[in-house]
Amino acid sequence: MATFPTEQAGYLSSEAESAPLPYRRVSALAVGSLVCGGLSWLGAYFEWLLVLPLVGIGLGLAALTHIDRFPDELTGSTVAKVGIGLCAILGVIGFGWHGYLYFAAAPPGYYLISYDMLKPLPGAAPDDPPPSAKALEGKRVFIKGYMYPGRQTIGIERFTLVPSLTHCQFCMPQLKPSELIDVKLVHGLKARFTNRRRGVGGIFHIRSPEDKEPGLLYQIQADYLK
Repeated sequence: MATFPTEQAGYLSSEAESAPLPYRRVSALAVGSLVCGGLSWLGAYFEWLLVLPLVGIGLGLAALTHIDRFPDELTGSTVAKVGIGLCAILGVIGFGWHGYLYFAAAPPGYYLISYDMLKPLPGAAPDDPPPSAKALEGKRVFIKGYMYPGRQTIGIERFTLVPSLTHCQFCMPQLKPSELIDVKLVHGLKARFTNRRRGVGGIFHIRSPEDKEPGLLYQIQADYLK
């Protein structure tokens, strides 16, 4: 009988250890932060998506605050910290890349763009501009490409800019609308045809503001030619 209290205490201790822990749900804010972190790489391609890492960091910090306030109800602090880390790293890369495009790779006053920024989103129609292209409307941009061969070789005032030289004179149907930029030189600027890659700078428009030619989705009223 002397050992009964010890045995009873051991029994109670074992029962307490085997009791199920209270359920704690993963914070939705933490999950949202992680999702934003996983998608933040898109900011390097679409400038308007640079908001994702900022939103993700905000959600992650809010998640950590809520988890600290309700530790018996919420979990997911690790998820939130991973989301914040991804958003911070990819956000810095995205902002740095766009800063490089604007300040280093383009002439002063022009924003460097690429044909990837003009491609329609997956599942969209070939002539449906993506949000990244719509955001460029009326802005001064700079893009590099090749002059599509035409009849005129000197004194050219208007030509089509394409992304590569893999298309011959009889292959125009293979080119997508987003790969054709109608370049209209302004202020008396004229060009000579060349097979070398050229840089074109000017005001960007979706379709021509004056004439909407079939197959030409974009136009640049160019005042800079390199």
